[in-house]
Amino acid sequence: MNLVEHTGHGVPTIVNKYGEEAFEIEDNYIKCTIPFDREVMEYRIKSGGIPQDGGINGGINGGIKPSDKKVLSHILTSPDDTAAQIAEKCDIGKRTVERSLAFLQEKGMIERIGNKRNGRWIVIK
Repeated sequence: MNLVEHTGHGVPTIVNKYGEEAFEIEDNYIKCTIPFDREVMEYRIKSGGIPQDGGINGGINGGIKPSDKKVLSHILTSPDDTAAQIAEKCDIGKRTVERSLAFLQEKGMIERIGNKRNGRWIVIK
């Protein structure tokens, strides 16, 4: 689910987002239960584009351009792609993708985990 990564920030990220209740710790195992947004999961399965009824951007759609939606849609299915790869696959300019990524980060809709070369995107909202 792209919430855990190799530098050890995964557990604090999960606790911040879902609380300590997400973890069940026993003598011989640790179980982590992360709730998911069914609408987002159904979208990922269909991969037919951002739902028009609010869906992923549910109510915070102010200022979102078609290119932003394209980028958001793409990183749902390919979170490891770089801006250049997103631009190529979405058939939009690299600079447009970079602006969209910055805008989506500013709106708190996506987050970058890791560095530019080996990192990945996670969709928050």
